[in-house]
Amino acid sequence: MIDCISRGRLISGFVRGGGVETLANNVNPAYNRERFEEAHDLLIAAWTRPGPFRWEGKHFEYRVVNPWVLPLQKPHPPIMVPGTASPETVIWAARHRYPYVVLGSSLEQTEELIDLYRDTATEVGYVMGPEHIGYLIRVFVADTEAKAQDLGHNFFWQNGALGKQPREWMAPPGYATVDVAGIRKLRAVSKPFDNQAYQEAQANYQVVVGTPDQVLEKLRYVRDRLAVGHMCMWAQDGYIGHEDTVRCIELLGNEVLPALRADQSADGTTATNSSMTFSAGASV
Repeated sequence: MIDCISRGRLISGFVRGGGVETLANNVNPAYNRERFEEAHDLLIAAWTRPGPFRWEGKHFEYRVVNPWVLPLQKPHPPIMVPGTASPETVIWAARHRYPYVVLGSSLEQTEELIDLYRDTATEVGYVMGPEHIGYLIRVFVADTEAKAQDLGHNFFWQNGALGKQPREWMAPPGYATVDVAGIRKLRAVSKPFDNQAYQEAQANYQVVVGTPDQVLEKLRYVRDRLAVGHMCMWAQDGYIGHEDTVRCIELLGNEVLPALRADQSADGTTATNSSMTFSAGASV
């Protein structure tokens, strides 16, 4: 229905979810990935298969599936898969040719995930392009560097809270499949974001703050190094006030994003052939 209301502008996201959600729904963690993949298949069927039809899967059974509103986009809306550096999700996304959006991992870890996507794409018979990879980056823009630096601390408002949760809540036994263990050993380990020092997070580009010119220079570096086709900007968190959030959006929209898009017009190389999207949080 959202696709119809927006006249075919919906981009859907398929998120596997964490171990806490599995436990909250009283589901065996060992079936988490199976359930995610079957739920995906069911949704695709509901978008593309004439109803009514019956669904009898391993984890889901429906006597009648008969969608009365079908998406405007055919065969279905575009799908993007965001994730927090799970190699098995990268492989799954690559096999389906869905863009994978890395959610704020270190650049080194992100590069390994991109390589994994590229290798998987080659195995299944296509060439990965910038349009298949996205990167979410924490960004805050202000009129002065001092104000940007001050408010940028709000990205750390959780102060290690996620890392203090019991491991069996976040990744219960069975949540990750056994056959991916070898990949995990080869993968670069990203230091938990909220356990980093503020300047350390800026040095490794997991937080980008500053004036429009400073932010633009840093975003260009990240874009060109990763050669991503989708740069998603996380532009508000913690206790950043409404006025400062709105000002950040204005500076992004009026100064930073136009300059990034101008790069596309001026340079047709792969590294700069990017589409720019951004998320500004919930305070707006």
